[in-house]
Amino acid sequence: MSTLNAQTVDTYYFSKTLNLPFEEASDKVKASLAEQQFGIVTEVNMHEKFIEKGIDANARPYRLLGACNPKLAYETVQAEENIGLFLPCKVIIKYIDENTTEVVMIDPSQVMSMLGNDKLTEPAEVVTKHFKLALENL
Repeated sequence: MSTLNAQTVDTYYFSKTLNLPFEEASDKVKASLAEQQFGIVTEVNMHEKFIEKGIDANARPYRLLGACNPKLAYETVQAEENIGLFLPCKVIIKYIDENTTEVVMIDPSQVMSMLGNDKLTEPAEVVTKHFKLALENL
């Protein structure tokens, strides 16, 4: 069984660098996802959590969004009860510098293909298509 290394394997995500400040980029990402029928059901400012716990007082902004299309989420749960471990779909917004932000979105097709359940293929491909459109529209 092979393992994924998040720093060297990029087949499980898409990314785009924006020439925008962090908060402006974050707003734009949320709007682009909404255009693709995804709501944000979770939002965690990881940098704030790091600072709260005294891990790194200089942590750069790093926001983790949980994006969900309820219809597609329901379809995947019907195909695989424990798929909730992968829901909602993750989107990362990373501060690079004051005018540069990176957006990283999971590739559901790649992640779901690892599970070996053919019933997940179609909904995962639909989510992937809409995530790619959301990223392209930024």
